[in-house]
Amino acid sequence: MRLNDIFSTAFTNLSRRKLRTVLTILAVVIGATLIGLLVSIGAGLQGFIVGQFGQMVPQNQITVSSTRTTFFDRQNTGPTEITKTETTVATPFTTADIARIKSISGVIRVDYVVNVNARYVKPEGSEKIYTIDPTAAPAYETRVRPLFAGNYYADDATGQALIAYNYLKAFGWKQDASAIGKKITITVGKSNAYNRETQDFTFTIVGVIDPTVSNAEVLIPVNDGIQMARYYQSNDSLYSDAQPGFALKVEATDKTQVDAVAKAITDLGFGAITPLQILDRINSIFSVIKIALSAFGIIALVVASIGIINTLLMAVHERTKEIGIMKAVGATKNNIRLLFTLEGGALGFAGGVIGCLIAFLLGQALNFIGARTFLSSFPGFKLSAFQVWLAPAVIALTTAVALLAGLYPANQAAKLDPVESLRYE
Repeated sequence: MRLNDIFSTAFTNLSRRKLRTVLTILAVVIGATLIGLLVSIGAGLQGFIVGQFGQMVPQNQITVSSTRTTFFDRQNTGPTEITKTETTVATPFTTADIARIKSISGVIRVDYVVNVNARYVKPEGSEKIYTIDPTAAPAYETRVRPLFAGNYYADDATGQALIAYNYLKAFGWKQDASAIGKKITITVGKSNAYNRETQDFTFTIVGVIDPTVSNAEVLIPVNDGIQMARYYQSNDSLYSDAQPGFALKVEATDKTQVDAVAKAITDLGFGAITPLQILDRINSIFSVIKIALSAFGIIALVVASIGIINTLLMAVHERTKEIGIMKAVGATKNNIRLLFTLEGGALGFAGGVIGCLIAFLLGQALNFIGARTFLSSFPGFKLSAFQVWLAPAVIALTTAVALLAGLYPANQAAKLDPVESLRYE
């Protein structure tokens, strides 16, 4: 038999029992839809997290800890014996440490990682108070945030702030540039909860962060953050040469220098984590999540493969005499084997194509509904991101599973004795 004859015969045979063929394909469709939709949702979440990270952390910034091991290192290892306390037990930086880091080629500046604790914020012209988690950020770090209105503050600025777009709605202000120039008052208490003293710090809004950065942050200059932290801790030496703290932010000349600077820092005996390393951790986590989500679809495909085996075995049983005639006129075992294997593959291919189409449409529907309901607070966030490679990957998977499922019935058909087959009624 010629190859084109085998193909045409395979598709003709599938059309004989239309209902059975449709039901078998439907099982494959369910599995393909689940894989396509769930993986696209995982990709959507991953894209959102990575995108938010890219709008909050400069690519040329390195976070340095005073110990060689970073938070990420400690989260991925079990308990280990401490043999050298100076490299494991956290000790604060010294002035000499910071000087050595500043001397590294490619380092522009070094800033303290300032932890700011505040009780609440009060907008100008209102007695209402709101939750707040201010972040003391150097000017270069703020510039990765896209702005809805206004400008960034300068390195030497004090009493200025960038606020998230969400605060405009919370404060009841117009959601436009009229917020620029208004003032907010951040109230800071004491770390000792029994001390009820507070101090107010007033800031002028110079910029509003674009709503695509989905958060409720308020960015303030590092010097203001230091003053607030010192008041909170009742420690006027905090974040100074005398007490630099346990973590630093290092700005490299550009992102191409980050790895070299990070290595030089670790060679000094400190821990360093780069934005790329953090992204790698995020992506590896989401890779596991997407595999876990696709497992539901794979289970459905396994069930569908059983249906394919059953469908083809019934076809072999019904077409026993036909197989005998084909062998009598010259069809080989390989021809028969290929014929039934192709029928199985065709079922998987059709199910994969239809399943991908349904998954894409469902994903678009989720994005449309979500943008107008439960995701309205996250503009630009697509719950489902159907990537270009996903459709061919799912179709290839369903076709491969169906081809494997068709091997057993195909072998059974190939083994039939032509004489006995011709006698079969």
